[in-house]
Amino acid sequence: MRPIITILILAIAVASTGMAADPAAGKAVYERACKSCHGPDGTGNPAIAKAMKVELKDIRKSSDADLKKSVAEGWGKMKPVSSVNAAQTEDMIAYLRSLK
Repeated sequence: MRPIITILILAIAVASTGMAADPAAGKAVYERACKSCHGPDGTGNPAIAKAMKVELKDIRKSSDADLKKSVAEGWGKMKPVSSVNAAQTEDMIAYLRSLK
């Protein structure tokens, strides 16, 4: 029984490392789909905020779940970002976390 448990644990460990988010890929996604409104560091673009009459918060402080939901469903005046898929969202979140 022990060899089976060991193999199962190793298989889970290997599988989970293959699914790790890539901050470098996330930077490219962020620069393409987010930077124009949220600024180079996630704190917001003042010109966009003024033009849209909104307050852009520091998205680095948002939870992963809130970021995923905002990308997929939109938030406030922000429309869903259909050009960014779930895996790219994970990468983008990893990039944002690297900015702190």
